[in-house]
Amino acid sequence: MNMQNPQYIIVMKIGPYCGYPLKEIIDIKQEEERKVGKFFIGYSGVFCRPKVVNNLVNHSINHNESIKVLFIETKSSYDNDNAKEFNYFSKDGELWQELSDEILLVGDTNKKHFAITGKNLKKVNYKLDLTQYCTLMGMFPNKDQYLDNYLKYRVDKACGYYFPRESVKEKKVDISYMCDLVDPYCVYIKE
Repeated sequence: MNMQNPQYIIVMKIGPYCGYPLKEIIDIKQEEERKVGKFFIGYSGVFCRPKVVNNLVNHSINHNESIKVLFIETKSSYDNDNAKEFNYFSKDGELWQELSDEILLVGDTNKKHFAITGKNLKKVNYKLDLTQYCTLMGMFPNKDQYLDNYLKYRVDKACGYYFPRESVKEKKVDISYMCDLVDPYCVYIKE
């Protein structure tokens, strides 16, 4: 796999969150992995819900490829005075398991939240050309929707499939952190 163009990606913006500076979040996640073998990164919103991520996972498994999670650093902070810890996770939203005490996930527990699971979180410094990645429509590459037009405005995360195009103006973003997506990939979380 070419590290500049991994076949399957999840791109997410990451920054200060609920009073934690980004450096501390990274340290916490790396410590989680040391203690429990993987870490959880939580989020809310309508993008990259478990069903969408699982479609990407199934497509990648069918092609014997791994998925890289690429993080775009943002300086904007999300603060919430009502932030609480999440204590449970579920692969399907029905059967719930308790999160290890070693895992810290916080956020507005009144909203639906999800988490990806990863390993090998590290600082990187390279540029990713969004014009070369399309989204998936179910289990199929969506050649009508590339990340350069999709990942903007309030869209802060997306699943992508490397499907290069020629004769398009590059739109590169700085990738600050990277990890491998690992089982159970994407889960529901709750208080």
